[in-house]
Formats: sequence, C-alpha cells, structure tokens
Amino acid sequence: MTELQPPGAGLPPLELTWLNGMFRVGRMVLTDRRAMNMFLAEARTIVDLIEQTDIDFASQQVLVPRYQGMEDSSRNWSLLMVLDHLCRVDREILRTIDVLRDGIVPRGEIDVADYKPDADVGAEVIDEFLMLTNEYETRVTQLMPLRTQAQFTHPWFGPLDAHGWHCLAAVHHRIHRRQARKIAALQGMT
Repeated sequence: MTELQPPGAGLPPLELTWLNGMFRVGRMVLTDRRAMNMFLAEARTIVDLIEQTDIDFASQQVLVPRYQGMEDSSRNWSLLMVLDHLCRVDREILRTIDVLRDGIVPRGEIDVADYKPDADVGAEVIDEFLMLTNEYETRVTQLMPLRTQAQFTHPWFGPLDAHGWHCLAAVHHRIHRRQARKIAALQGMT
C-alpha cells in the first residue's frame, strides 16, 4: 500500500503558486452565471457517472495518480466518497457566500483536513448531493451579484469575496469530476 501524505498537507509550492495565478485570472473572467453553469455541469457529470455504475463499484476505494489541484491524501477515494466530500465543501461554501453577501466575515480559519469524506458513506449521499446542488443553485442565484467587499480567507487561495468562493466551488467540482472519471476508468467502468 502506498503511503499518502496526511490530510491538510496541501499542494507542492510551485503548483500552488501556479494555481493561484490561474485561479485569480479565472475569477476575473468567470461571471457569476458562468461559474454556476460550470458548477452544475460538473455536478451532473459526476452524478451521471455514478448512476451508470454498480453501487458496489461506487463504494470501492481506488488509488488514482495525483494530478494538479489534488492533495495527495485525496487519492484513495471511492466515487461515493467524492460525493461526500463535495457535499461537505459545497455546504460550507454556500454558508460562506451567504454571510459574505450580507457583509459578514465568518470567524475562524478553514482546515482542509476537516472536509475529508467518510470511507463508509452509503448510496444515500447521491440524493444528498442532488438536493444540495439544487439548494446551492437556488440560493446563490438569489444572492447574485456576488462581488462583495467582505472576504474570507481560503488556506490556499487567500482572501476571497463571495464571487471568489462561488468560482472556487465550480473549479472544485471540475477537479473532483476528473477524479471520479479516473476512479471509474481504473475500475474498468469507462
């Protein structure tokens, strides 16, 4: 078994610097609506992939090669674990956008390790993810426009306004859609 770095170890410094620059440009280019379209398209792709697989396969952890934007500790997940992680992160991003839009800065700091999925997550996470995705779309659409003075600091990307957090949610879905496809491919499902 490959020894993985502990949760929260982060990304290699040069990769993180490059990703920070790309994300900064992406936030300037993406409108709130385009970020929402990306968020929803990636969510649909992940759910479609999972729904096309046997639930036993969807619950098996698969070690995938690390790729850009993925912490080493996140490489040995199941498809259902990907959804569990997205639920945890999307729920917190939605709360963050909501309070930033009201001009309130959340207290405390984010610990990436707190958002790792439960290895024993069951198929119920599919419905949870679908409901949360709908809730996210409804609430964030009501809150648009998302450019705010209030900012909350992400441990890798620094201070982000509500628009930045929304863009992060979309990019985060894309990263884990890639992971889901790699898991499915290594299980011979694609």
